[in-house]
Amino acid sequence: MSTANTAVEVPEPVLDYLQQRQTLTLATASPGGVPRASTFLYVNEGPNLYFWTRATTITARQVEQNPIVAFTIDHYTDDLSQTRGIQGIGECSVLLSGEDIARVADLFGQKFPSLSPGSTMSISFFRITPTELDFIDNTASGSGTSGSSGTFGAEFRRDRSYSVLTNLPIQYVETITTTLQGQTAAAGDTIVRQGTPADKLLIVVEGQAEVVRDDNGQERQIATLGAGDLFGEVAIMRDQPRSASVRATTDIKLLTLERDRFRDLIAQSMEITPDFDKVIRSRLDAQATG
Repeated sequence: MSTANTAVEVPEPVLDYLQQRQTLTLATASPGGVPRASTFLYVNEGPNLYFWTRATTITARQVEQNPIVAFTIDHYTDDLSQTRGIQGIGECSVLLSGEDIARVADLFGQKFPSLSPGSTMSISFFRITPTELDFIDNTASGSGTSGSSGTFGAEFRRDRSYSVLTNLPIQYVETITTTLQGQTAAAGDTIVRQGTPADKLLIVVEGQAEVVRDDNGQERQIATLGAGDLFGEVAIMRDQPRSASVRATTDIKLLTLERDRFRDLIAQSMEITPDFDKVIRSRLDAQATG
């Protein structure tokens, strides 16, 4: 009896998750680099995944031409703290052995008893052998309110007042929240100083602050900040020192995102959501006329 090769060792919780889910989203590409994403029912043997489709589909043709694929297995939740899912890369190949085909068809019958692929003469079974596998499990971080960056990230995602980042696809939000850092300041503290390097973006989670600028020794207030407001993006985008200071007017909680990570995010997101473009352009216009 032939058996599938195992490319990666997978912990038991990940195998359990694979057993629980029913669909995967598969990304393939043509030799010319034209991408395609499709969703399939799947079964698994350990980390190896199996799906079926007709041999005439674009997915089948692209796999034949380029066997390297990417895939995700997840389920929807609007609470980031409950997010779980798998992202992977692997090699995809069609099953040719009649013994393998019969075994995998039986696995489909066990997992989906009400669904039959019909005659296996008209379809092809494919195996994905993962070479990279990432398991995202935000539930493992707990639900405490200790002020850790993970907790801040979950609160940030749930609060719809944060208009800039909440429209990002979930995969970007997951990436961002792993790099967000929590910061606090007391009323009267200076959070950033005018003229210093713009090393991070800051987002107000709770509390208030004022933005002040020193013009030839004369300090003037140019803005106030509350929950959901961000600052520092103009200096980062222009690669200039900070043009103003920010001072807490109440005790305040913040999220910070390092400069390089923010610039990467901008590059990824300009085509994904118009909010970034709108916010950045309005801030730049305000700087030019202010």
